[in-house]
Amino acid sequence: MSALNDYYAALERLKANKPTVLPKGSAINNDTVALEAGRKRGSIKKSRHAALVQAIELAAQQAGQNVLSPTQRVEKAKSKTKAVKTDYEKLQEDYERLLEKANSLLLENFELRQNTRIF
Repeated sequence: MSALNDYYAALERLKANKPTVLPKGSAINNDTVALEAGRKRGSIKKSRHAALVQAIELAAQQAGQNVLSPTQRVEKAKSKTKAVKTDYEKLQEDYERLLEKANSLLLENFELRQNTRIF
């Protein structure tokens, strides 16, 4: 079997989610196809295997994987970070409110105990 046939067979196994080398659910990209085919990472080059690279990109899109550019990845990471920060700030505000409430209840409890001891 030639290397190209190995690559296409590996791509089909990844599309069917039945890889033999990689764990199930692996992403479909040039490196995972190469590794599944028993080759080194980075062995699939667009200059040598343009049709294969195109087939891999199509399979990745069909599998629901977004092939994001580095700038898109950075923007996505920034938006996730911003969302986590806002969630953290909300939780911090809720924590402060609950501390105030607990302190208020402790003070009220203390005052009630002081009033009942007088009688």
